[in-house]
Amino acid sequence: MVNKRTEINNSSIKSVATFYLFALCLAVVLIKILVIDFYKVVTPSMYPTIEPGQRVQVDKMLFGPRIMINEKKYVCRIPGLRELLPGDVILFNTPIKKWSHTIELNNTEVYCKRVLGCPGDRIGAVDGHCWNDKVLRPIGVVEEQERLRWMFDSVFIWNDNYDVIPLTLHRWNIKNWGPLVVPAKGMKVSLDSFTRELYRQVIEYETGDVMSDDLEEYSFKGDYYFALGDNSMNSNDSRYWGFIPEEFIIGIVGGR
Repeated sequence: MVNKRTEINNSSIKSVATFYLFALCLAVVLIKILVIDFYKVVTPSMYPTIEPGQRVQVDKMLFGPRIMINEKKYVCRIPGLRELLPGDVILFNTPIKKWSHTIELNNTEVYCKRVLGCPGDRIGAVDGHCWNDKVLRPIGVVEEQERLRWMFDSVFIWNDNYDVIPLTLHRWNIKNWGPLVVPAKGMKVSLDSFTRELYRQVIEYETGDVMSDDLEEYSFKGDYYFALGDNSMNSNDSRYWGFIPEEFIIGIVGGR
């Protein structure tokens, strides 16, 4: 004979266990979305600060966690504890769609780089050394930038990484580029043959249309960032594909 009380107790235990298991899984997901997560950096672009294959802790509370519907649909960002600052190491979604060279949110690929310029900052590089006119201290690994300074230009030309944005004009190179101003929400820029190419990707991303070559000025709708790898001679970063939309940023890498 089956004891009905035992059946009820077993059923209750299973229900309670299922509830707590669901609650635990939900808590883990919410922590990863809203608080903290861990990612593996697979390339040497942040060497020597971060070794290839090293896992990094990404704090989402500092800048504020973002809310996504799916891999490509950004909803909003919950206010964080502070703004991003030059020198912060960030994790963000790959900003450029392969082959088309247009800005597109892809939540399946991420980059890890150091912020050189925040919205409205004026930035550049002279003899391999980066600068931001609002920051007195060096940004990045000075020793790596010094190596870049003294490396033969032919090394970069041979590897096809000598020219930097805007690549269509071949005006700047990996050692000397800028000054340029990072787009900021509400900032108005006059467009000529040079700035039109410099900001073309951002304007087409915001408008969703091909930019007219007759456009003479434009006011940006969002905030953007410019970030570089600490491995100055071997990093696929903003020098080659441009600006990072605010909504692409996942969080700040701790302890860097």
